[in-house]
Amino acid sequence: MPNHLNFKLTTVRGGGPPVKIVCSCDDFWSVAQQRAMLELYPRKVKHEPKLIHLSREDIRIIPMPPEPPPLAERQRLLLLERQHARFMGAKPGQSLGPPPDPLKWTEQDTDALEHYQRDGLRYATRARLIARAYACMYLENFEHGNPKLQGRFYWAGLAAFASKQVACTLEKGIVHWVARDTVRALGKGNLWLYNDAWPWHYAWALCPKSVDLCAKERDAQNLHPTVLNNFQSQEWAKEVIPCVPWEIDEQTGTVGKPIGQFRIAPLMSKAIEGWKRIEAESKPGIRRGFCMDHLWVMARHEQGEVLQGLVYSDGDFIKDLERARLFRDAMNLDKYIYLFKLQLSFSAEETTDDDEFRSEAPRGISLERCKERMDWIKNTAEQYDDLMYGKKRERMLAELRKLAEWDG
Repeated sequence: MPNHLNFKLTTVRGGGPPVKIVCSCDDFWSVAQQRAMLELYPRKVKHEPKLIHLSREDIRIIPMPPEPPPLAERQRLLLLERQHARFMGAKPGQSLGPPPDPLKWTEQDTDALEHYQRDGLRYATRARLIARAYACMYLENFEHGNPKLQGRFYWAGLAAFASKQVACTLEKGIVHWVARDTVRALGKGNLWLYNDAWPWHYAWALCPKSVDLCAKERDAQNLHPTVLNNFQSQEWAKEVIPCVPWEIDEQTGTVGKPIGQFRIAPLMSKAIEGWKRIEAESKPGIRRGFCMDHLWVMARHEQGEVLQGLVYSDGDFIKDLERARLFRDAMNLDKYIYLFKLQLSFSAEETTDDDEFRSEAPRGISLERCKERMDWIKNTAEQYDDLMYGKKRERMLAELRKLAEWDG
């Protein structure tokens, strides 16, 4: 179990003057990275919170789901019916009736069921927690958030919907049967993109001046020993930390040398400048444009400097994507089986019948090609922007609040 982070601070109660706390850049990034992990992993109270004591919270990695208790026969059949619909990729709420032989697929491939229970549900839970963290970030509903500045973390709102979509895919049993490399890639990419992006956002909310001063000092190797131990305890850490982020040629999508250790990348430098412009602008129309510019820079950082090298260069994942294209585009299975639809919905649910709140990928898209992926993301971002600043804004905020309130 990872250890807690222990800070000793002198505080003033009873309306005294604010206390200025000076720490090193390494400590500043340690706080941001630890805070990101606290959003994902259960914590337990070590001390009664009678006094301000930041060591009272302890991280532990989410354990594998326990074996469920036996169900009554009727409950078991209803559960099998729901699992069958999910397994076959049915639309949410759609019933396909009981499977022809309820246990046949598990008897034939118990490994797929074990993979689903061991990895899929855990990755899906984590993806929903990440969606919650991103939604809270957009809504400024987090420690050091400022509701008056809502909108400055524009990318986080779109990222919340995207992480929810990842969770929905991982919850489908059939994916673990036919596309295990996709499961691994989604779990890995979702987690380590979050570990890169969320601390930048939290750090900016905590102290923009410190980000300006310490941006070039972010380096996983220099994290507080307790935080580093926690950081390295996460899945895939050994292979990921030395590489993320990467240099990227945006014109060709070619991945260059690793920058590594979660140091600042060129596009992230531009994103920081974007935050400065957003917070300095008071005119709503101009500010909206700056928010969209910032979202686009963050999307390029996310897809190019992080995910292209992290998952989209993985040969096994690419083979899964090629098979999916065959099923979806050559065989047109997406017209008959919901699983093969490639879409993102601006809702807390997996999908919606409202076309305005759904972005579907163009047919024939090769997701492993950065430019094709970015073309779809740009269209999706423009749709998101229209909804966030149009007549449907309150509905969009309501959906984000649902994601922010998810508690399992």
